[in-house]
Amino acid sequence: MPIPPETDRLAFREWTTADLDEFHAICCDPQAMQFVADGAPWGRERTGQFLDRNFAAAADLGFCLWTLIDTTDDRLIGYCGFIDSDSAPEIGWRLAPEYWGRGLATEGARQVVRFGFDSLGFDRIIATVQSANLASLRVVEKLGMRRIETYERHGREVLLFELTKSDSVA
Repeated sequence: MPIPPETDRLAFREWTTADLDEFHAICCDPQAMQFVADGAPWGRERTGQFLDRNFAAAADLGFCLWTLIDTTDDRLIGYCGFIDSDSAPEIGWRLAPEYWGRGLATEGARQVVRFGFDSLGFDRIIATVQSANLASLRVVEKLGMRRIETYERHGREVLLFELTKSDSVA
């Protein structure tokens, strides 16, 4: 499976079963999970199911939510990549809270968007962001995405964004 190239501070790679413990430390953190689905931290089993879905996506689709690795210490700090959605590939990211506020989500997302358009042949990419998630709203703004819909999911307001290849500024 092709993988996005490294950035100045981030490397991407496929998931391995050895990532479970390190990634679960992020998934059981209430702060890290506050804007994921209903906001509840995940148990170890749900984290394992997430990894299984990414193993399957990588094999079946040729893309997934790749691990994000801090290149200074080779630590797994989260993920950034795509999930399969009905209308278009959906970009998503999650970082450990100690890495917030450094521009890493934007750096990773820009690289993933470029990769999606240039290497995977996508014409359109979408993103869903809870309206209360101000940091992720800044990321989609920096990517040049435009809001196309608002709806409710898990009792929370969610904004749907899109970016087309012809509009891309990433």
